[in-house]
Amino acid sequence: MIRKYILNISDIYGVLVLLLFASTISACSNNKVESQLSEAESLIIGRPDSTLSLLVEMDTTRMSDAQIARQGLLFLYTKLVYGNQIPIDSVVIAEGNRAFTNRFNSDEIKWLIVKSAEAHRSGNPVARIELLKDAEFLAIRSDDKADLGIIYFFLSKVYEQGFNGTVSKHYADKALAIFRDLKWQSKIRDARMAIVGAYCAGRDYKSAFDSLIAMQPEVMANAHDSYKVYFLDQLARHYDEDGQSSKAIEIWHSIYDGTDISANTLAHWARAYWHINELDSAYMLIQQANGLPHNNTDEYLCRNVEYAILEKMGRKQELERIDSLRAIALNNTMSERHLEESSLALNIKYDSATRQAWFETSEARNRATIAILIAILTIIVGVATYILLKKRNRLLLLEHENDILRIDRLQDNLFKSDSRNNDMSARISELFKTRFNLIDSIAATYFECKDTRQEQKRIYSEVKTALSNFGTKEAVEELTEIVNGYHDNLMNHFRSDFPKMSPAQYKIALYLFCGFSLPAISIFTDTEIRNLYVYKSRLKSSITKSASHRKSDYLQYFE
Repeated sequence: MIRKYILNISDIYGVLVLLLFASTISACSNNKVESQLSEAESLIIGRPDSTLSLLVEMDTTRMSDAQIARQGLLFLYTKLVYGNQIPIDSVVIAEGNRAFTNRFNSDEIKWLIVKSAEAHRSGNPVARIELLKDAEFLAIRSDDKADLGIIYFFLSKVYEQGFNGTVSKHYADKALAIFRDLKWQSKIRDARMAIVGAYCAGRDYKSAFDSLIAMQPEVMANAHDSYKVYFLDQLARHYDEDGQSSKAIEIWHSIYDGTDISANTLAHWARAYWHINELDSAYMLIQQANGLPHNNTDEYLCRNVEYAILEKMGRKQELERIDSLRAIALNNTMSERHLEESSLALNIKYDSATRQAWFETSEARNRATIAILIAILTIIVGVATYILLKKRNRLLLLEHENDILRIDRLQDNLFKSDSRNNDMSARISELFKTRFNLIDSIAATYFECKDTRQEQKRIYSEVKTALSNFGTKEAVEELTEIVNGYHDNLMNHFRSDFPKMSPAQYKIALYLFCGFSLPAISIFTDTEIRNLYVYKSRLKSSITKSASHRKSDYLQYFE
């Protein structure tokens, strides 16, 4: 019976060892997959080909459903960022919504960007703007620079297609600034092209042409061949717009060999021939363009060019038919434009309650997770406590000796604290006397100069000198010591919590901790008060967004 019991214990022990071994292998495998996914995401900036190769080569048999979903998201996002969008069906969208919605992280931001591109592809501009605005909100809150730059880039394209050049350029400039900070060369180039598109949307063709000329050396030196073709095509159009049609035709001949050319490019090429009166070549190209697939905008462009060519050729009998065709194309184009402009006019604005609901959902999920973790930790702590209590008896003597040493240190600290308090009392007393000395000095000056021509001048000089002294280095150091002594090292804590702030910001914070008003600080620092309101607001925002556990202590001085 005893032997059977021992065997059962041995079997249980073996099973536990096997389970522990299996869980260890599983954990190592999951860590490897997470490491691969993180590496793939880090390679998106600068090395998209490596990202795609790494994602494709990953072994999905050892991945969880969440990891497979993230792998697919990174693949779609990388393709989209570099201009190769893959259509996604309703099943993929449903799975993505389950995996990434309400996660409030980088994955959800990327998912919103991917869905916005799909909304654009399916012709739903309102949904596209909603999704990009949601993504922008999350990216700003999480300080996700790379994704925020992509969002601004796509927003610039949205407003460009909505014929709002001013807003398009605003977002393109913001995208360019972020990409330059990240040193993301290919996207810097794309953002600069977006600025060109914004100029065109605003009909500022001269600025667009100048931007293209400025970009040309960098593009020709660093861009891949397909991008060079695209860039030169755009440059040729602007040469034609600038009156250099022969130069434009020369560029088109150099980059196209008669194949793989769009109807839109052929129409522009034909118009360049029309500008230099080579009507046969122009007519041949426009007929070729009419035979290629194109959208309503291209149809309207082609018919306009064809009408101009036939009119100059004197074939007036065909003009009525072409005019009716371009009228139909114009109606279709304006309908599309109206839809795009209507969606832009909506420019969905979310109220604070809706945004707050997002965070409340996230916080509720975090609270549930924390509660589970606390329960697990409680069990672990209970077991650990039981084990440690057995050893505690052996440490009682040592703890007793440590308590004696601690008491000695406390006595020393109390003595030092008493000395500091006496010193601080002396400083506060001196400051108290200084205030009355200042009043006494001003009163004496007033008495001496009363009813004389020097009265206002002398008093003004005395007050100005006294107030100016508050801005000196010595006064700042003295105020710092007083704030630290009276407010429990508040200024030292502030410098430790915010080490990257400028000396001017520390100075303004010090005056606020002393209780001075903004008009007084304006006098001390010789700064306009409207600028101080801005500086104070920025300081308050930086403190509010920080993770410092003392920020409530700081913020009470900003009320």
